[in-house]
Amino acid sequence: MAEASTASGNAMDRGIFDCDEAHRSPIRSDYERIFQQGTVVLDTNVLLNLYRSNESTRRDTLAALAKLRKRLWIPHQVLEEFWRNRELPSVRNHHATKASEASDALDKAVHTAKTAVNGWVAAVQLKDNDQVTRRIDEDVTRLATVVDNLKTFIRNQAECDALKETATTYTDPVLNALEPLLRGRIGEPLSSEEYDLALKEAQERADEEIPPGHEDFRTKPPELAAGDYLLWVQLMAEARRRACDVLLVTGDVKKDWWTNRGYDIPPRPRGELVLELRQKAGVELYMLTPGELLTRAKELLDLEVAEGSVRDLEQLDETASEAPMEGVGWTAEALTTFMAELMARYPSRVKAIVAAAANGGFVDRETVYERAGYSPTRMLRGFTQPIGTLARDLQLAGVLQGGEPFLLTTVYGHSTDPSWAKGFRIPPEVIPLLREQYEGTELWWTGGRKASGNEHLGAGPD
Repeated sequence: MAEASTASGNAMDRGIFDCDEAHRSPIRSDYERIFQQGTVVLDTNVLLNLYRSNESTRRDTLAALAKLRKRLWIPHQVLEEFWRNRELPSVRNHHATKASEASDALDKAVHTAKTAVNGWVAAVQLKDNDQVTRRIDEDVTRLATVVDNLKTFIRNQAECDALKETATTYTDPVLNALEPLLRGRIGEPLSSEEYDLALKEAQERADEEIPPGHEDFRTKPPELAAGDYLLWVQLMAEARRRACDVLLVTGDVKKDWWTNRGYDIPPRPRGELVLELRQKAGVELYMLTPGELLTRAKELLDLEVAEGSVRDLEQLDETASEAPMEGVGWTAEALTTFMAELMARYPSRVKAIVAAAANGGFVDRETVYERAGYSPTRMLRGFTQPIGTLARDLQLAGVLQGGEPFLLTTVYGHSTDPSWAKGFRIPPEVIPLLREQYEGTELWWTGGRKASGNEHLGAGPD
């Protein structure tokens, strides 16, 4: 009877929000409490946006972070990603890069217009009509002049917005602002054992589409794609240590972090993330984009914010959070260059990739050992890392655009030890390109075991 009475009492106390699937919309007092007592965690894009923003937005962002300094905390994963991405043309030289892209697009537009007009003249046989052709030439010349003026304006504007003196770390104004702001507020790195375990968990969660981070496994090397989960692991550990609610500020607006982002109702963190943090650390999770943080800081911290700063950050969030160069795939030219450079550095990786292409997209562990001539005692840990390094090098050189799917992804779950790689898979779209390049050569080797079940390259996220 006592048990029944207790159960009845609990049921009497339960409200409509006492359910794991229930999520309250945050209100003003939630953010007031976090700004005063919680932990404000910054994602990498918040720091990198300081390079991409104009001067006014950068000043407002730093002012907001200064107001919140006592509450700030940076996962070590964020620090690693910041330094890894700082040198990318799309970050430190953001304004110059975008100006160059716009100028190139305008030049192509003029070329396309000229080609279209010349084609029309030839098609309707107006070559002998001097009056018409002279009129066309004059208009095309005016078009080119207008475009040249636009290009000049864009370059001048880029020079106004671009940061100066970022080539060296001791003159970089962003680093000079962040160093005192974040000193003593950056977490410890994971141990090597914790890191290896987290990488494996990230891959397994991505295969099951468990947030966060599974979206990045579509286009990034595993070591980079796991970044969101590594951040999440460090965030949960710090939240458990501090025992206070967490506000994650991130410009990543992909669906593996947010629910309702892009709809006409307030977005919120994914329910799975809210529940996991509640279970692992006993605290609540809140999330804001950098633009939303400025809005809340203006409202709650008596901060003056320029009218365009929030809009500027929102635009950066939208463009930066689309999968990098979304929709960009491998071209035959880029793949040929990549494979040639990979052969010069790491021929064993080329053999694995080509063997996978010859075998329908998957190459098993035993085939990798056989083709590479590895000793049975050698480990395959880090086998795909050089591919990510080369991809980054070629992106910096302008050979790759940055959105090409990662060429070789580890498949875990070997029969001897589930933590071992049982093989590797390649993106389906590169198979015909590799076939055209390598079929008939000694590298096109079809002796590997055929894929089956989850080994097949179609397993896991599309």
